[in-house]
Parts: sequence; structure tokens; C-alpha cells
Amino acid sequence: MAGPISAPADLRQSLVAAARTVAKAAAGRAYLKGGKSTAGFDCSGFVYYVLHDVFPDYAYLSTDAIAASDQFRRVMTCAAGDLIFFPAGQVPYEVKKKNTRSYENHVGIVLDAANWIGSQSSTGVAPVPFTNPWWGSRTRRYYRYRGLPD
Repeated sequence: MAGPISAPADLRQSLVAAARTVAKAAAGRAYLKGGKSTAGFDCSGFVYYVLHDVFPDYAYLSTDAIAASDQFRRVMTCAAGDLIFFPAGQVPYEVKKKNTRSYENHVGIVLDAANWIGSQSSTGVAPVPFTNPWWGSRTRRYYRYRGLPD
């Protein structure tokens, strides 16, 4: 990994580059509940690994803790490097198929206007288009880490 970058203008692109680098290092590895390394990640472990690379003072937070932490603020419009957060609950795509199961919350990192990346139980670390029917049907929120510029 590239290590910390101090110029604010570069922080967003540094996060995106770190996320892509980590994804390559973790390619082919399955989702691992509680995983926080390229040997296997869960969603919050992936976010931690990437954020910690760019912001060395960032300490691990679970998915629930990210949404509640004062280290992040909710934003209405996302930008590269922001977090995408899916609250726990039913998935409308699944409900249409008569599946009323409640799914856990989930977190990933916005790559650009069309994609985000995270570690999913079905794929391991992988980019996901915002237009993906399963993820796109879920309620989502965006959070910005305190070290990122607006």
C-alpha cells in the first residue's frame, strides 16, 4: 500500500486507490466474518483496512459503530471515498420474490458515481454498480470520514 497521504485534495483518490489495491490483494478470497486482512474480509474489516491505510489513526469500528460514530457524518450526496451504508432490514428486491428475511446492515466505500466496493458474503471483495438490482433496492445512507474534505 502507498501509505498515508497528507494533501487533502489527494485523500479521496488515495482511498479509492487503496480500495482497488486491497481488492486485488484479496481477489479470490471468500468473505470472512470478522476478517480484517487480505486473507479474508467482512464488510467493516475491509473498510477498516482501507481507511487505516490512508488515515493511520483510524481504529476499527463495527458496521453498527460506524453509523453511530462521531468520526463520520452523514451526507446526502456521496463522493469517491465516502462510505455507503445499508441499514439492516428487508430487501425490496427479495420481498418482491416473497422473501421477507431481514438482512444485516452492510458498509462499503464509494469508488465513483457508478460503483462502490465492499466485501460481500456472496462475492468477497468486489465492486458493485449502484444499479445492481439487489443492492440498489436497499435503503442506503452515506457517511463521510472526518478527515475527508467536502
